[in-house]
Amino acid sequence: MELRHQSLRFLYRSVAALVVISASFSGSLNLSGADLPTKTVNGKEYFYREVKSKETIYGITKELGITKADIIKYNPSVADGLRAGMTLYFPVDEMPHLGDTVSNTSPVSQHEDADNADNPVRSRKNDKVHLVEKGETVYGISKHYGITQSELIEANPQIKTGLKRGTILHIPSSSDNSDDMADDTPESEIKTDVPDDEATEYEPEQADEPDEVENNTDAQEAEPATEVEDTPGADSDDSLLSLLNPAVADSTDTVTENEATEVVVILPFMLDQSSPDKQAQLYTEFYKGLLVAADSLRDSKRHIIIRAYDSANNTDSVKAILARPEMTQADIIITPDNDEQLNLIAEYATRHDAKVLNIFAVKGTQYLTNPNILQANIPHSSMYEQAINEFMNRKGDYTPVFLSALGGKTDKAEFCQMLRKRLDEERQKYVDISYNSYLKASDLEKLNTSSSYVFIPESATSSEFSHIISALKNYREALDDYSLVRMFGYPEWITFRGDALDNLHLMNATVYSRFFNDNDSYRSKQFTEQYVSRYGTPLMSAVPVQGMLGFDTGFYLIKAINRNYENVGEPNYFYDGIQSGFHFIGPENVAGKVNDALYFINYRPSGITEKQAIQ
Repeated sequence: MELRHQSLRFLYRSVAALVVISASFSGSLNLSGADLPTKTVNGKEYFYREVKSKETIYGITKELGITKADIIKYNPSVADGLRAGMTLYFPVDEMPHLGDTVSNTSPVSQHEDADNADNPVRSRKNDKVHLVEKGETVYGISKHYGITQSELIEANPQIKTGLKRGTILHIPSSSDNSDDMADDTPESEIKTDVPDDEATEYEPEQADEPDEVENNTDAQEAEPATEVEDTPGADSDDSLLSLLNPAVADSTDTVTENEATEVVVILPFMLDQSSPDKQAQLYTEFYKGLLVAADSLRDSKRHIIIRAYDSANNTDSVKAILARPEMTQADIIITPDNDEQLNLIAEYATRHDAKVLNIFAVKGTQYLTNPNILQANIPHSSMYEQAINEFMNRKGDYTPVFLSALGGKTDKAEFCQMLRKRLDEERQKYVDISYNSYLKASDLEKLNTSSSYVFIPESATSSEFSHIISALKNYREALDDYSLVRMFGYPEWITFRGDALDNLHLMNATVYSRFFNDNDSYRSKQFTEQYVSRYGTPLMSAVPVQGMLGFDTGFYLIKAINRNYENVGEPNYFYDGIQSGFHFIGPENVAGKVNDALYFINYRPSGITEKQAIQ
C-alpha cells in the first residue's frame, strides 16, 4: 500500500498548481487605478476581478481601459464564454497601469445591490482579505476581525445568500461602534454548509451557455454545479480532490445523488508504477485536460460529479472498481482502450442504465449492439462516406486524378474505390495515373494544362508522398495559373512537418480528419499556456494531443449534461473544440450512437491553415 501512496503523489504533484491558483493570495490589497485587488499565484502578483451577472467583455474593457484581446490573453477560458462568478486575472508586472483611465471606484462596489446604489462608495484601500474555510460562519469571522456581521455583509453583499468555502472576503476597517457587536448572534443563518465527503462542489451565482464570448445577457438561474472527486485506485482511500481546488465554492444546498450527474473516468493511470510509462502519462494528461474543462465550467447549471479510478490495465482491477457501491450512481463512464475491459463496463452500464463514452478504443464495435455506447471515434467506413460527400460538394470544376504506385503502397485503395464509385454514379469524369516507384513528368502528359485537377494518391504514407510531390510541383510551376492544381489527402498528413508541410501549403491541399490541432491558433496557444501554468509541465508530443482531447471531452460532456442530462449524446448539440468535435447521431440499424464530427483541413498557399467542421 505504501508504494501505491507514493505513486499517487506522482499524480498529485501533476495538479499541485491548481492548489496555488485557488488558495494563494496576498494578505492585504494592492489597488491599481481601478481598485483591483491582487493575488500572488506561483510567486507572481496578479490583479483580479470577479465577473458579475450579465456583464459583457465590452463593458469590462471600457471599465479597465484594456482590450478584449488583453482579457482573453491572460484568461483563456473567456474564449469559451464569459460567465458570472468567474475571476479574471492580469499580471501586475505586465499591466502595471491597469485601469489608470477609469475612476477610482472599486469594481466590486459598482455592482452592489440596488438598495445601496445611492450610498457613497466606501474605499477599500485599508481592507484586509479573508479566505473562508470549512465550517466558518459570518459571526465567527466578524468577531475575529472586530467588526459587526452587518459590516461584513455590507462589504461582501454576495454572502447574503450563503457563505461558501473558498470565498475571498473583504474585511473593512474595525468599527468604532462596539455596541453593534452586542446585537450579533452566533446562530447566524449565513454559514458554510459543506458536505461530509471530500469532493469539491462548484456553485455558481448564475450560468449561461453563450454562443459568443460577450453574449451573457440571457443568464439562467444556476443549479448546484461541478464536483470533482478522484479515486485513483479501486482499493485506495486517497483522494486527489483535496489537491485540486480546495478554495472553490461549496454548495449551500443539500444535493441528493438523484439530482446529480456522475461522470466516472476509468483509465490505466498505472499508479502502482514508481515511474509510469508513457502511455500511462498520456492517460494522466487526458484526465488533467478534462479537469481544466471542469474548472473552466465551474458555474455549470447542473450538479456534476467527476470521479477517476485507476484500471491498472488489469481486468481484475476493473471488476473491483465496478463492484464498488458508489459505481451504481454512475451516469457516464469513460473507458480504457481494452476490448475485454470495455465489454465488462458496457455490460455493467446496461444493467445500471449508464452511458459509456468510448474515447480510446478506435476500432471498438460495442456501439453496434449496445444502446448505451457513445462511440467517440467515427468508424472508418462512415468517415470515408462523410469525407466523400463533402469532397463532392466542394470539388467544383476540379477533375479528380488518382495516383497509384505499381507494386507500391496503396493503403487508401478502399477510400479511392469508394470515391470512384460515387463519381461513376454521378457520371462525373476522373483520371487514373499509375507510376513506377516515382511519379515522373511523362506520367502526367495526358493531362490538359488548361484544366483544373485535384490529385489524390492511393497512399497516405510520407514515403509515398515524397515519391509524387516533386513531379506535381514541377507540373504546377509550368502552369500559367497555379490555382488549376490542388491535392486531396488523409488524416496521416496532419503529422507532416518541415518540407512536407510546406508542400501541402504549396499544393493547396485539403485533408479530412477526426481531429486537428493548429499549434499556431489562438485557442491552442491559450490552452497550452493555461495547462502549463496549472500543472507546471508541458503537453506531451502526441497526435492527438491528449490534454486537449481531455479538455474537449470534458467541455462537451459538461455542456451536453447541462443541455439535456437525461439524454447526453442527443443530436441537436455540436461541439467544435480546440482539437476535436463531438456530435452524436443514431445511424440506422445501429443500437448505440456515433460521433460523426469530422473536419476538412485546408492548407492555403499563403501559409494559413484552416480547420472547417463538416456539419
